[in-house]
Amino acid sequence: MGRPSLVQERREQILRAAARSVARYGLAGSTQERIAAMAGMSRSHVRHYVGNRDDLVDALWDHVITPYFATMREAMAGREPRERLRALVDYLFGPQLEHNEDDLVIEALITGAMHDVRLRGRIFDSYSRLEREVATAIREAIPGCDAAGSLRSAYSLICLAFGNSTLAALPFPASRRAGVKEQAMRMLASLEEGPPAGGTSG
Repeated sequence: MGRPSLVQERREQILRAAARSVARYGLAGSTQERIAAMAGMSRSHVRHYVGNRDDLVDALWDHVITPYFATMREAMAGREPRERLRALVDYLFGPQLEHNEDDLVIEALITGAMHDVRLRGRIFDSYSRLEREVATAIREAIPGCDAAGSLRSAYSLICLAFGNSTLAALPFPASRRAGVKEQAMRMLASLEEGPPAGGTSG
């Protein structure tokens, strides 16, 4: 395999520095000057290799979120539908999503998106894509589950997993985290019983 280009190396160097900066100082406190200093470069290098502030934030979001999508897909690859869904649940509630520095960056970006419509749209695109992928895995494993039901369950599963990851930084006993995973499995098992009476769509 060929050596990565200088541009790729520099971008990675800058994005790693940006992640460290945002984890420590938040999004607002992570100026291009500060990120450049942490990367051992000048501000002009940051602009040359990554672009303006919006380009940098977009690239940082991709830098922290893309590996999670990739490893999730790897965990599910080559399995039968039911095994694939179980592997997905194991991933969402496994050590891969335990609270770490990436979470600090993701949380800072989501907080920043409260005041930035463009960033909010980009983050929503990522999570809605995740919701669709999870919903597809649910429908393939549970053929009786319709599209609306699979999307509702996918959203619930994501909320449980990410809430669990966020609270994992606190000293709750391990049984709490195991209990959340059990709740997720029970929710998925209930889909095989059909929709509840008077259920809503959407």
